[in-house]
Amino acid sequence: MFLQLIVKKLSELGERGAIRLISNILSRGDVAVGIGDDCAAFEFGEEYLLVTTDMISQKTHIPKEMTPFQLGWFIVAINLSDIAAKGGAPLGLVLSFGLPKETTESFLKELTKGADSCATTFDTTIVGGDMKETDIVTICGTAFGVVKKEKFMPRIGSRPGDIIAVTGTLGKAGAGYYNLKNKTLDSDLSKPLLEPTPKLKEGKLLARQKCVTSCMDISDGLSSSLYQLQELNNVGFEIDLDNIPISPELIQLQSEQSGLDIYDIALHFGGDYELLVTIPTHKFEKAKGALKKNDTDIIAIGEVTIKKEIIINDGRVKKTLENKGYEHFTNHAF
Repeated sequence: MFLQLIVKKLSELGERGAIRLISNILSRGDVAVGIGDDCAAFEFGEEYLLVTTDMISQKTHIPKEMTPFQLGWFIVAINLSDIAAKGGAPLGLVLSFGLPKETTESFLKELTKGADSCATTFDTTIVGGDMKETDIVTICGTAFGVVKKEKFMPRIGSRPGDIIAVTGTLGKAGAGYYNLKNKTLDSDLSKPLLEPTPKLKEGKLLARQKCVTSCMDISDGLSSSLYQLQELNNVGFEIDLDNIPISPELIQLQSEQSGLDIYDIALHFGGDYELLVTIPTHKFEKAKGALKKNDTDIIAIGEVTIKKEIIINDGRVKKTLENKGYEHFTNHAF
């Protein structure tokens, strides 16, 4: 009798399953924080050297409405978002452009201008990179940053009783997507989707308070991020639906599109690049006050619990929050 070898496809593993597989194979180097966090962190005197990389491709990340300038902005912004989630300050980025040979000179100029604009807006620069011929547009960025060791905000560390909170508002990227899809309102409504803002200021302010027990950026949706934190921390969460900060863009779109479920978009769509943090209850007001003084905000949306489940409470019924966020190689909710 022959044993049949079971070979899973990436469509069965999903992005996070594939990352776990890779992590189990790779040797452990001399690194303070490795695979599983927003950034790798290397000992760097009294600081950590932060390193992160992110890639986008034409099929999965680039709407046809996205300009070359916005494409350049986007790849820099999503890499800087990982630095922000650790409380870090960026040192610089390298970019690799994979472009079809039919790409025009003007496209390349605008792509580079967009990347440079985002980098300089957040006080950093593009310091190098690579370029190759590819069948479709594929762009990869790698960002470097630093953070004092005592200010580093890891993904692991949340404890039952902590408040779980988010910066800013949720659903603006989803509103931008549906606005592009249905051409409902002015194209400016889609700017948060195409030109996201990395929360570097918020990350630094939170890190300065030394009160955050865990932190990650919300790139794949709130529900997906909660499930990732749950797996790493062996805890649960109870989220109050009424406390979810819905973006003005999503509320504006709802007024024009009947039947739009704004909470479904805010919970699951992703692309907002806000920060998701846990903070001990007695330290939360101090953190909130620090952000308020600097014209930004953090909103408590629930509590970390002992039981390893994620519950959404709408004020009447408590039920399990579905994990419907974005994940490569799988069928997506949106």
